[in-house]
Amino acid sequence: MRFVKAAIIFMLAYLAYFTFAPQDLYNPQQVTRVALALALSRGQLDIGEFASETVDKALHNGRYYADKPPGLSLLAVPAVVVVRNLLERSGRPWDGRDEAGFALYTTAAIVTTVSLLGALGAAVLYLLSLRLGASEGGALFAAAGLTLGTPYFGWATALFSHVPTGVLLLVALAIALVGELRGAVGRSVAVGLVLGLALTIDLVAAPAALAVATVAIVSCRAARPRCALAFGAGAILGLLPLLLYNWAAFESPFRLGYAQVVGFEGMREGLFGITMPNPVVLIELLFGRYRGLLPLAPVLVVIPLGLFAMWRRGLRTAALAVTTIAACYLLINAGYHYWDGGSSTGPRHLVAMLPVLCLALAFAWPRRPVARVAVLALLAVSLVLSVIAASTIMFAGANYPDPLADLLLPRLLSGNGLLSAARIVPVWLGFAVLAAHAGLRSQRNQLAA
Repeated sequence: MRFVKAAIIFMLAYLAYFTFAPQDLYNPQQVTRVALALALSRGQLDIGEFASETVDKALHNGRYYADKPPGLSLLAVPAVVVVRNLLERSGRPWDGRDEAGFALYTTAAIVTTVSLLGALGAAVLYLLSLRLGASEGGALFAAAGLTLGTPYFGWATALFSHVPTGVLLLVALAIALVGELRGAVGRSVAVGLVLGLALTIDLVAAPAALAVATVAIVSCRAARPRCALAFGAGAILGLLPLLLYNWAAFESPFRLGYAQVVGFEGMREGLFGITMPNPVVLIELLFGRYRGLLPLAPVLVVIPLGLFAMWRRGLRTAALAVTTIAACYLLINAGYHYWDGGSSTGPRHLVAMLPVLCLALAFAWPRRPVARVAVLALLAVSLVLSVIAASTIMFAGANYPDPLADLLLPRLLSGNGLLSAARIVPVWLGFAVLAAHAGLRSQRNQLAA
């Protein structure tokens, strides 16, 4: 039954993301990734045709390339090929230079990669929560919180790396903690492969990936040397697309597009723009009106309670992994020159930690009815805030000191803003039915006992 419910959660999440995708079609990052997918579909690597349309680009030997790792664009290639064939057959321009064609390419790329992986993350979180011993109500609370009650929702409708990277980190952690593959060595290969793919999408995940790798290797106990070798083999295989792309585009497997980025002088500070964490920035990332996480997702305030509950239940490895991954992203972002994410609703660079972090929500689900009302109230506020962001704009400019009050709410209350946001209601009702079913099952079990 749990797999049936996981499938329903997947479909509900995907319906939400599909409904609200795409975000701003001409955001530079999306242009760069679509341009690379188009180039790859034609057997090319440079994005010269679109160089004037984006600021996110690298310059090497007189040619413009994407400055981002190629993973997300590689995943989008099948969708781009299908759209191109459809455009060719209909006699319409297929090079992406016209607005309608580019919109089709971008939308297809988003809903077949980021949105799909985002929905998968919701299902995996539900199943992993149950496997680690959370109640069905707690697992649903975590899945709903992540899927619809955090900025993860809005960023699952844009061609950005944060959601896919976060989902792959969650999948790798799930395999490391409760993997069903035969033998510890097989688990290590799988964890390495998934983490390698995550880095092919976003290299910022490296410290978090190291934390998951540690969990996988330490859990091997007597076979740790073999597990380490197996993990390394899987990681190299997962990283192979990135290494081959770098070699073909920049003449070295280890030369990155970030090293040749055009503009963005801050990227030359420290390690590609990352220096020592700034405590003021850290506070803003958590609590600020400008880029704060908790003002947009107040349900996350119960995370410490969930981590404490995990620790008391003996899930110390999982609790430490969740805490470490969250700390990695918080500290990296607090030390990043472009910590505000440019045009961003909420702290987009923190979104990749949310799938793993929300595992703690499943264990923060209280037993007492009064306490449940309190956490459900937090969830309800988070659901409303998240749909406001997803239905209005996920690319709030740096000129809005309080994007929610200055930009999102005015857009919601103008034109068809409320009607647009109301499209989420069927998804909310779907989760409500799942929650009601879980409540009835819990009551029956209590009566039977």
